[in-house]
Amino acid sequence: MLATKPKSEDEKTMSVASRQLLLCACSLAAAFGLSACDRSGGQTPPEAATPFTEVRTVRLSDGPITRSIVLPAQVIPFQEATLYAKVSGYLKTISVDKGDKVAAGAVLARIEIPELVAARARQQAELKAASSDYDRLQKALARTPDLVVPDTVDQARGRFEVARAGLAESETLLGYATIAAPFTGVVTQRYVDPGALIQAGNASSKIVSLMDFSTVRLQVAVPEIEAAHVVVGQPVKVTTDNLAGRHFEGTVSRFAYALDATNRTMLAEAILQNRDLALRPGMLVTVSFGIEHKEHAPLMPVEALVTERNNTFAFILGEGNKAVKRPIKTGFNDGQNVEVLEGLKSEEPILLAGKAKLSDGQSVRIASAQ
Repeated sequence: MLATKPKSEDEKTMSVASRQLLLCACSLAAAFGLSACDRSGGQTPPEAATPFTEVRTVRLSDGPITRSIVLPAQVIPFQEATLYAKVSGYLKTISVDKGDKVAAGAVLARIEIPELVAARARQQAELKAASSDYDRLQKALARTPDLVVPDTVDQARGRFEVARAGLAESETLLGYATIAAPFTGVVTQRYVDPGALIQAGNASSKIVSLMDFSTVRLQVAVPEIEAAHVVVGQPVKVTTDNLAGRHFEGTVSRFAYALDATNRTMLAEAILQNRDLALRPGMLVTVSFGIEHKEHAPLMPVEALVTERNNTFAFILGEGNKAVKRPIKTGFNDGQNVEVLEGLKSEEPILLAGKAKLSDGQSVRIASAQ
């Protein structure tokens, strides 16, 4: 037998390293093999089909449209007046207070003027005496013209006219002691109470304030750029946050023509019926002002309008039921319809996607046509 030569320490070290390298190489080969099997044997699941967006279609229609501007406005009463006393005296009675509705001609207050009542009684007596004297001299002149001097009759007539004028003045002043409503309205302020001394001709002579706002005026400051378009008869629509869900309609009744030099606006006024008194004087409201009108215009629903960076588009139905994005040029917009000036033809179907968003080339399904 041949004796085996023992291995040296260096040879043993190299043998262990070789085995480790071989083991690592086998591990890497196995890993790559498994990865290749996965790539070749596995199949990627197909992507889910893009769902169709259900849309409706419309076509351009011919109809009327109004361009409106929205402006703030103030409600003012159709008529208002502060009633003053024209004669001095003590307030005898006052029959109304704030919030009372009164009819035209209704007595609101009475002023007591004892001195004027006494003066009227004296003037009545003086008028009676002057009238009798004048009548007697007239008859005497007619019977015996040689015994009666004509100048005497003329003087008697003068005294009679003076007495009659004095009585008429007192009657007129006593008429001012009764304060009556000049128009039907609502008492908005009461300034005095019974027994108060009323001094005619100064601020203390105010009795009550009265407003008629069964019809109201709206004062609107129209900007300079729109002032030239204002004409009498244009429609206005009024809304206010104070009366949610309600709106009021009226027309432009007058405007100032001239512009205010400080703010470059023109004052316009509209008249509205307010029979239930829902609009109160002093309210600030929002007015939609119909500034321009076209009787015949190509229109599409405003929901078909797409706005991106100041550019306007609409989607039409293309080949293969695809949405096609079309740039358009628009005119008036009244919140329901928009005028199409360029970009669409009358026979092209316009897509209405409701709340869904469309993109160019997207597949669509037609729900119904209008």
